[in-house]
Amino acid sequence: IFGVGGVGLNIAQAAEMVSAYPIVGVDLYDHKLQMAEHFGMTYGINSKNSSQEDIKGQILKLVGTKGADVVIDTTGNARIIELSYELTHPDGKTILVGVPRKGDNVSIYTLPLHFKKALKGSHGGGTQPHIDIPRYIRLYETGRLKLDKLITHEFELSKINEALDVIRKGESGRVVLKMI
Repeated sequence: IFGVGGVGLNIAQAAEMVSAYPIVGVDLYDHKLQMAEHFGMTYGINSKNSSQEDIKGQILKLVGTKGADVVIDTTGNARIIELSYELTHPDGKTILVGVPRKGDNVSIYTLPLHFKKALKGSHGGGTQPHIDIPRYIRLYETGRLKLDKLITHEFELSKINEALDVIRKGESGRVVLKMI
């Protein structure tokens, strides 16, 4: 999982629920990697001072030389999207949650897509509220879905700029705005 902020933490949590192993998280901030351990991440890699080749080598040591079954990017960074695709097993899936900025081109070798490798964009998960919300409530009530621990900051709506600063600085898990 590239990027273990609010979205990446939930992805780690979901991966743990389906017994994925290993669950590798990559982020720029140690505190986010430490937080992700509480949500199922088994290995964390701080990418702040590492080259893409170093990161690639570390991940391949953990998942095997052919790559990971599933690689998810939440960053939207074009170079990280390319790396995510490279790290995906020939029969695996690369899932893009983050969206690159307009004009940031992503370059990948597409031949593997003609066989079994898959590249997909997330479209919000395809939730069916009448089925999924009761399921989420059951998971929360049994302690398997750790929503409370995701929230690291709460702000009044009038402090929205402060909330955005916390998010931009990478200091948060999930930020809640109180609309009262």
